[in-house]
Amino acid sequence: MRILLITQLFDPENSIKGLEFARRLKRVGHDVEVVTTFPSYPGGKIFPGYKQSWKKVDLIDGIKVVRLPTFVSHGRSAAKRMLSYVSFGLIATLYSMFRAKKPDVIYAYYPPLIVGFVALCVGTFRKVPFVYDVQDLWPDALIATGMVKEGLVTRMVDRLCNTVYRRAARIVVLSDGYKNALVTKKVPTAKLERIYNWCDEARMDVSTTNTRVLDKNFFNILYAGNLGAAQALEHVIDAAHLLKRSDSPMIRFVFIGAGVKADNLKSRVETLGLDNVQFLPPVSLENISGVLGAADVLLVHLADEPVFEITIPSKTQAYLMQGKPILMAVRGEAAQIIVKAQAGIAVDPCNPKQLAEAAIAMSTLASTELCAMGARGRAFYQKHMSMAAGVQNVDTMLKAIKHTAN
Repeated sequence: MRILLITQLFDPENSIKGLEFARRLKRVGHDVEVVTTFPSYPGGKIFPGYKQSWKKVDLIDGIKVVRLPTFVSHGRSAAKRMLSYVSFGLIATLYSMFRAKKPDVIYAYYPPLIVGFVALCVGTFRKVPFVYDVQDLWPDALIATGMVKEGLVTRMVDRLCNTVYRRAARIVVLSDGYKNALVTKKVPTAKLERIYNWCDEARMDVSTTNTRVLDKNFFNILYAGNLGAAQALEHVIDAAHLLKRSDSPMIRFVFIGAGVKADNLKSRVETLGLDNVQFLPPVSLENISGVLGAADVLLVHLADEPVFEITIPSKTQAYLMQGKPILMAVRGEAAQIIVKAQAGIAVDPCNPKQLAEAAIAMSTLASTELCAMGARGRAFYQKHMSMAAGVQNVDTMLKAIKHTAN
């Protein structure tokens, strides 16, 4: 099949469904053309070696990658970020309608909703079906993260989402929770495909361990990722405070990353006088495995919001593949996966007491049991959440679409 993959996020940016995804689709017999833009995420500046122009075409391993110009913004301004999304949507629509080779199917990946609407317009114009890959439920995610307040705008977004859902040939969702949420919006179950996200396996070397980064005199519980509002990590700081006051001072929470709440978190640690919390700067994806491998336990934490109960935080897959025990402080499906895989302990989010108790419980386990937890998690990932499993599911879905179209 000839696939037109439309995504604003693409290599060399960190994209789950980027170049390697396109390569895998080609490997199973599909012809892939990618419509994207010039890389700038997450820093908000065009990557070295790239310069915006009206069009740049590369042929990479037989995959045509077309880069188009956009307004660049990944900062705190919701208006500027939306302008970035919309500018990509407009130019991607024009190119896909009039310049791209006619596909058999359109695969719309990123950004949320905008690219779904692009696929709807292009699919209608060119009379081809489209797949909409839902990575965030709008407007729910916009409200939960504070980007917009519930009102006229969110109602308009909801109506537009429903239109895209109605017209899509298939909708890919990353969790059963997303699937159930869309069923409540009267999306037919038959067009919903739950395909778990995978991590960027090509850039992760789980065989490496960087023991120099973490102080092995501590039992290190490591969080790697965005230090933002949605993660609600102030509750982890409070858990560290409880541990400091208890008989477990040698348990340390380690944060690797950056974000809008980083300064607030560091200030809170300083105010409480905690030496069992450590902040480390962001680490490249190529080097993060070594740091993850040096930790004793890996932490996932999100705010206690209904929208997060039906999602699976993207770091979950990377943690599972790493083969380390996981402390999951997220309600809903993410916690259920950890329990089902017997890969760690799940607690309520934003609950310092439960976090502290779980940290103590994991620190007292024998190293053999911690290793067994990690091994079970990696086995679960390989069977259910790996790129190989995901691409096989996508391939099966695309062939079903082609069969229906014929």
